[in-house]
Formats: sequence, structure tokens, C-alpha cells
Amino acid sequence: MNPMQHPCEIIYSLSSKPVYGKTEGICRITGKVSIGTPFNDWVRDTFTDHASLKPGTIISNEALFCFDESSEEIMRKTGRDKKQRFRTYSHVVNNGEWLCLTKSDKERIGSLLPTAQIVCLTDSGQKHLLFKHKLGMWQLDDIHIEPDVELFTHIHGTMMQLIDLGFSQEEIKTGRYIQNRIVKSGLSVWRELEGIIFKHRGSRMFTFASWLMHSPSQK
Repeated sequence: MNPMQHPCEIIYSLSSKPVYGKTEGICRITGKVSIGTPFNDWVRDTFTDHASLKPGTIISNEALFCFDESSEEIMRKTGRDKKQRFRTYSHVVNNGEWLCLTKSDKERIGSLLPTAQIVCLTDSGQKHLLFKHKLGMWQLDDIHIEPDVELFTHIHGTMMQLIDLGFSQEEIKTGRYIQNRIVKSGLSVWRELEGIIFKHRGSRMFTFASWLMHSPSQK
């Protein structure tokens, strides 16, 4: 993967490369000379990410693909029966494969982290995120996290042990545990596990790892 590429260019290169426009110029998303649609013809008053824009005159086909609100390609990739919004999905590129994933795929996402080239995860599915992605980082909404597979595994694995003991994700995230669950799990066991994650609570990696918690039924 070329580190000089923009994330939108990488995703577009792994797609069927649809053409939305044929106007040449500099893309306000990628900052590259490309082909697309005049930016002012595309942008709406509801667009609020002006601070993330680059100087230019167009929005390129590469960028337009990653803003698509009616994507046939994602419909086909996900097996849906209607066109899909790009922003609805978490996007992962792993070994040259572009994956469109949802919250039901959290265990799979976690397994891909050691080898994934792009990890851009969405919680609400309401924001356009990929155009702000930083290559070499993990992203959850507007948070960028320095990849550290060992630390992630340490924190997330401990969280999943607490899940297996019957604690809720909310308890683990907040540190506010229901006392009878502590008694049921065993005070010493709970204290050891909570002691591991306590020092990380509030950090970006903790937030990232806690988002990727999944219930035992998803194993």
C-alpha cells in the first residue's frame, strides 16, 4: 500500500471504480489532481467538515465513492436488497481486500487488527469518516489511535474475561460494578481483572477496546 495514497483512493482502487463526473481539477478531499464533479455543485449546506478540506475545485470520483449515499457496490458486498450508505459501515482493508462491516462483526474486526492496513470504525453510522482517516492509525469515529496489538489484546482480552464472568459492558466501561456480580464472580478474580484495565480507563485504547467488546453469544 502506497503511504502517499489517500484512504479514499485506496478504497476506490479496490472497487469497481464508478464514474460520477468528468471534470478535471484538484480534489478538495484528497488534495490530488483528479477527475470528478465541481465541488460547489456537490456540497450541501449541511456539510460541516470544512476544516478538513484542502484547496481545490472538485470532489474526485475517488472521494465521491466514499461519500456515496446510495451505493450499489456496498449493497452487493453486504448482500442487502437495497442500495447502502457508505457511512453506515465500518471499513477495513486487510491484505488487499476491502470489507464493509457492522457492529455484529466486532469479533472479526478484532481478529483483523494485526494485519489490517485500514481500520475505520463507526459507532453511529451517521458521520462521514473515511475521508478524515489517517493511514497507519486505527480510527473509531473521530478518535485516532496509535496501533498497538499487544496492548489492545491485553486490555480487550481482560474485558472479555469480565464479560464471561457475567459483568455487563457498561459496568466494564464505567468501572461501576453491581456488587452481587462481584460476589458471584469471586472478589479476588474480579479485583485482579479490574486492576488490569483500571489504569487504562479513560485512554483512547481503552475506548477502542471497549467498543470492540462483544457478548458471549457473538463468539
